[in-house]
Amino acid sequence: MKLMMILGLATIALTFWGTIHYISPFYTHTYPFAWYGLILFLDGLLWWRWNEGLILKRPREFAVLLFWSAIFWFFFEAWNLRLKDWYYVGVPPDGLWPHVEAYLDFATVLPGMFLVYRLLCCLKIPRRVKTRFVLKDWSQKASLLAGSFMLVLPLAFPNYFFPMVWGAFAFLLEPLCAKFGARSLLADGKKGEWTTLVRLLLAGIICGGYWELCNFWSLEKWIYTVPFFSEGKFFEMPYLGFLGFPPFCVECFVMINALYLLRGGRHWDPKAPNGEPGRKKAAGMTQRVIYFALIVLAVFLSEWSYSKMKIHTIDSRSESITQVLHDISPNDARKLRQKGWPYPEQVLDNWEEAKMLIRLSLREKIRQRLELANLLRMGTTNARLLEMAGIDSREKLGGQKADELFLELTKLNQRLRLRDRPLLKRRVAAWINTAKRQSVFY
Repeated sequence: MKLMMILGLATIALTFWGTIHYISPFYTHTYPFAWYGLILFLDGLLWWRWNEGLILKRPREFAVLLFWSAIFWFFFEAWNLRLKDWYYVGVPPDGLWPHVEAYLDFATVLPGMFLVYRLLCCLKIPRRVKTRFVLKDWSQKASLLAGSFMLVLPLAFPNYFFPMVWGAFAFLLEPLCAKFGARSLLADGKKGEWTTLVRLLLAGIICGGYWELCNFWSLEKWIYTVPFFSEGKFFEMPYLGFLGFPPFCVECFVMINALYLLRGGRHWDPKAPNGEPGRKKAAGMTQRVIYFALIVLAVFLSEWSYSKMKIHTIDSRSESITQVLHDISPNDARKLRQKGWPYPEQVLDNWEEAKMLIRLSLREKIRQRLELANLLRMGTTNARLLEMAGIDSREKLGGQKADELFLELTKLNQRLRLRDRPLLKRRVAAWINTAKRQSVFY
């Protein structure tokens, strides 16, 4: 258990050290290393201090959480095809590995959040939240009605009701959990007991902060393009966007509780009804058949979601300095790589030294290309498209208007066909806003 804690902390420390120093695979894949390190540490801590955990004490439940965590996030990725609220950049070149890595990355969501939640429970933070106000019997019908509206409105009007996605399924599934005896926040609310809800909300905001910390400096990352809030961010998240993490944690908690009804009450949480190993009841044949069919359907949905992500959500792939400068000066790119700087950001951080390796006539052009290609990891294709539009520097990009630039780039790409997919105005706006950025706040 202590070894797990040490290995977890060492993985986290090594990951951030490697990211800062551009050391692969930590710089290129910060997220999975940082999150699996945290999961290992938290699980070891819970085992050492409170004699509970998942990885070694309940490995089957840990594996189930990993699986459904990936499935859940692919489900939200399918929703994002309609919402268009985030996209990915710096993803490894297309092939088997990025496909596998997507599952590995998404598998961390539920274990990470729920282990933080269990830590808060064990620490009794907060100790107890109980009120005289209690939910009435009609709250279950009200929850279903609210969930239905929250499900439909983002689909019909995604630009205005997109935040409702992070709560719709909690409201829809909670009545099901309450009716059939699963772990239920509605049942708690009828007793005026809100401790679990508050701890879940706290776990969500803690994990959200860690998610964004892991994301900001990584080569492979996600970018938010939510409507109305693109000009003010901390790390890559709009300020108000952090308010989405607490309800997201609650929603995942409710979704997994509803799903576990099909497992006969078996549960990852030792405090859930029938959650302890000694209190499990066997699932009926009908439940097993439904659960198996749900697994097959979930894998199919995940594969379909990933195929659509490659077209609509992944906007750029990771590139070496050689690839970024191949049309300007392969020879200078080779010198920079031999110096031990394979990434554009690394060259920019060492520019005073790097420019001495570059021909004088190309220094400014190479610096501008690297700044553009590295901006939100947009890549060489987008950088070249901007250059064709006469925007060959970060300074010029920062002075553009999103509506005008989007139309110009769209027309230009239709003629030159540099991009194999249409541009989105939100992403162009994100480039412009980031070009003005001076720090993690803006």
